[in-house]
Amino acid sequence: EPIESFSATGLDNALDLLSLVTAKTDKASVGQEAAKLEAHPERRFKAAFEAYQERELPNIRKDHPGLRLQQYKDLLFKQFQKSPENPFNQTLVSYDATKEEKVTALKAERAKVEERLREKAP
Repeated sequence: EPIESFSATGLDNALDLLSLVTAKTDKASVGQEAAKLEAHPERRFKAAFEAYQERELPNIRKDHPGLRLQQYKDLLFKQFQKSPENPFNQTLVSYDATKEEKVTALKAERAKVEERLREKAP
């Protein structure tokens, strides 16, 4: 039976792999992690975008000098739509999801990360 091997290049992938390997898999820990899944991302969207905008505005002003403030904000919004900091890009479940649905969503997210980092057989 072949042994599974994983590889990660880059800091984000390395952190994902580390969290995948060190994750507790007992029933209580999985249930606790599943309870933390976001059920209302729209509540955090405005605050997350404001924090992103405050942090990234100086950088985008260097990259694109001479634009108006609204043009900077439009560029930042486009970037934020694809950002992992966007609550809508994170694992989420419906507001009335049962514990089993949350656990299933958590396991699916872990499986997706595992598949992405698994070394492909030659």
